[in-house]
Amino acid sequence: MKTSHPGIGPRPYNTEEATFDGLVQRLVEKALLNVSEPLIETVVERVITRKITDNTDHPMEIEEAALLVKKSKQTLYNYCSQGKIPFHKSGSRNIFFRKELIEWLRSNS
Repeated sequence: MKTSHPGIGPRPYNTEEATFDGLVQRLVEKALLNVSEPLIETVVERVITRKITDNTDHPMEIEEAALLVKKSKQTLYNYCSQGKIPFHKSGSRNIFFRKELIEWLRSNS
């Protein structure tokens, strides 16, 4: 004889819950619902600032250089074509170095 108890029994199988990635995704979604937008903006800004203020002199593309000098990409393109900012060409791309941009900022402020 089989007895059944209310609320006890097999749960419907959900493949999303059954995978580790699905579990992580659900946990992240729940966590993000409880995080305020200003906090997210602060974290993103700190990540960008940390990347920019890194002491290595690695080559940067226009997006990262624009963040560093606080100018738009179009302004940097204009400065490059006018010879107003230090940059190097790699094929058709403009490449910048942090050290050169910092020196440029100091001499043009």
